[in-house]
Amino acid sequence: MNNKVEIVKLTSAEISALWTASVNISVVFCMVTHFIETCKDPEILTLLEETKHLAEKHKNQIEQLFIQEKMVIPEGFKVEKHVVPNAAKLFSDLYYIQCILQMSKFGVASHTAGLTVSAREDVRKLFNTLMDDVAQLYHNAVSKMQEKGIYVRMPYMNYPTEIDFVNKENFLTGWLGRRRPLLGIECTHLLINAIQNEMGMQMCTAFSQVSQDRELREYFLRGKNLCKHILGSIHDVLQESEVPAVNSWDYGVTDSTVAPFSEQLMLYVIGVLSNLGMAAYGAGLGTTMRRDISAMYANFITKTGTFGEDGMNLMIERKWLEQPPQFEAAK
Repeated sequence: MNNKVEIVKLTSAEISALWTASVNISVVFCMVTHFIETCKDPEILTLLEETKHLAEKHKNQIEQLFIQEKMVIPEGFKVEKHVVPNAAKLFSDLYYIQCILQMSKFGVASHTAGLTVSAREDVRKLFNTLMDDVAQLYHNAVSKMQEKGIYVRMPYMNYPTEIDFVNKENFLTGWLGRRRPLLGIECTHLLINAIQNEMGMQMCTAFSQVSQDRELREYFLRGKNLCKHILGSIHDVLQESEVPAVNSWDYGVTDSTVAPFSEQLMLYVIGVLSNLGMAAYGAGLGTTMRRDISAMYANFITKTGTFGEDGMNLMIERKWLEQPPQFEAAK
């Protein structure tokens, strides 16, 4: 059985999942390198070093598989090219730990997706290892944030005490009259999207502050305003049901005007955040049962999709977009 697996070529899904994981891990490695250089909190520093160790380990494991299969290793983002050594601190230590939390959540989701589209046993085992490692990192980040008293839990709600069924058609409406209160699942996705946009807004603020490229600086400011608009819409829906909204964190951005990363890396990071945003809006759209919230998510997807496409064009114009694996055109 194992001998048979060895001679089976990788599928397009396996190649794409491994390629994407390799590039994204290189981004994490670059960002965490700057975080470690500037972190002042020894407990958060330990978590950052753990993240960097895992990123290096995972990148090496994926590259070994590429070498075994005689495939070209993606360039991704190399520290020596995309991280400015000894650059001034751009984010606070508390923002660092929130980044680790979000990176590990994204890692769990993306490696799980890689596992579920893979057929070869060695690839499945690899993605399972990556998933287990980042899941443990997530546990460690949550525990450290709870110890520091900065972990924000989802709101509490009354326990269901009896089985009930919907008996009014206005359960699905939301345009006119009094809207029904939010369902627990609707609230969960709204808050997840609020947190992601809070992080995105601060990332865009920081990058607009340090970018030396006028066009990119304007693009990052546009991203900041888009996040602010989405946050306002989400907060309005939460407030109507008297659900506490996510507070604007004091995690923040410093007053540095020196970029710790290359313009290319900063633009790529914002592109990744845009893609994650659309995925999160789609997940929220798929679970909501109120038409007004469905329409709101559809609007978010449209605006974020346009923003992301414009960022992709900026990368293509500058010849910064590495070609992902693709099928050969018919001759």
